[in-house]
Amino acid sequence: MAKTLIEKLSKNDWKYTLARVFLTTPNHTRYYRHINVIGKENIPKKGPIIYAANHQNALMDAMAIVTTQKHQTIFVARADIFKKPFIIKILHFMRILPIYRKRDGGNSHDNNQETFEIVNQILRKGRVHGIMPEGLFNPYKRLGTLQKGIFRVALKAQEAYGTEDGVQIVPIGLNWQNPREFFKDVTIVYGKPIAVAEYFSLYQENPAKAYVKMQERLSEEMRKLMIDIRSETHYETIENARETFGYDYAEATNRDPLDPMQRLQAEQDLVKKLDGFSEKNDPKIQMLEQTLPAYKAGLEKLNIRSWLLRKEKIRWYNFLFDFALLLLGLPFFLLGSIVGFLPQRLMKKYEKLIKDPQFLSSTKYVVSILVRSLQSLILFIAILIFVLTGNFFGNFFALATTLLLFGSLVGAERDMLTYVERFKKTAGKWRYCRQLRKKNPLLNELKEQRKQMMAVFS
Repeated sequence: MAKTLIEKLSKNDWKYTLARVFLTTPNHTRYYRHINVIGKENIPKKGPIIYAANHQNALMDAMAIVTTQKHQTIFVARADIFKKPFIIKILHFMRILPIYRKRDGGNSHDNNQETFEIVNQILRKGRVHGIMPEGLFNPYKRLGTLQKGIFRVALKAQEAYGTEDGVQIVPIGLNWQNPREFFKDVTIVYGKPIAVAEYFSLYQENPAKAYVKMQERLSEEMRKLMIDIRSETHYETIENARETFGYDYAEATNRDPLDPMQRLQAEQDLVKKLDGFSEKNDPKIQMLEQTLPAYKAGLEKLNIRSWLLRKEKIRWYNFLFDFALLLLGLPFFLLGSIVGFLPQRLMKKYEKLIKDPQFLSSTKYVVSILVRSLQSLILFIAILIFVLTGNFFGNFFALATTLLLFGSLVGAERDMLTYVERFKKTAGKWRYCRQLRKKNPLLNELKEQRKQMMAVFS
């Protein structure tokens, strides 16, 4: 069985490619508002390659890799989901193998030997393996301790190449705006590859030392690509500060906050600075710990966003422009509401049934794939029947119109969600202007708090 599976996973599967091109990738694009991919030039053109990413979002971590590179990557997942033959068949089609953990009971080391051997053989055939080296789901924006399994696999596969170039580990930073919510941003950063051959001589002398050296190197490289809040004492304060003032800090440090990499670098610098305050127990971190909750509570009370406080006033023609966009976008909003009603309702329904929060977004994603794929199929059949029965083969205009309708419906849900965001933003501006006219003392207090906190970051 293992030999047959190795042969299957060692070749490109056209059915897998088809599913990714026409099913997985489009739905992944719909699920997120913006998918920012940085550093794709760092991906080696050929294997053997091991992708190593941080692990905050269950299945979605693997999907972020699958849909943003061209390789047919083999992953591992917790073995307790490999129970029913039908599920096993689907997982193998998705190029996912079982990995046993100590918590699953039994001898996990012995149970994993078959999987490790399959991965080893696949790598030696120049294929690609993806792994989350933290081993466990990590809900925090912090890199956990890397397990040694990835280095054992990498160095074992490197034996076929010796000290010559062979296996390369590509570090990946997955930065989720909010890993559990639909229509949020994600920034995926591919780092420079690490040549396993650099550690092979040490591995031959002392494998344990080679594992430690590689662990230190990979941890260092992964931290460069992600938000890594080291403080445990003030984690929540630092994360709230990053989330609330990341845009402002990017501008204050002469970076473009709309550029994903520059924004990420600014937030990394901000986190590093606040981590330093936390480590020294600096009074500045204490001030943030006290002021930030009050600041966020004040914003919530006025029902406005922090970015509005940067504006002294908002001109009337800004509202005119916003209202014009809302008016023009209304038909798309209505169409999107119809198309998105079923998937949105089902996602909310299943959201209540999920007890393990790490699988929340994965379940919602699978539901959205099934529903939207079914909708697209029904729509395509309906249009095909319409064209055939209407005898439109000779009518290019009618055919083009129906195809345009199909295309608009495919993107209608995104248009609806974008419209909702624009509406909320316009309503927020309106509420802010009302508070300015009323000269609300709480607004002035919030502006003063914001100024004090920005002074801490400078």
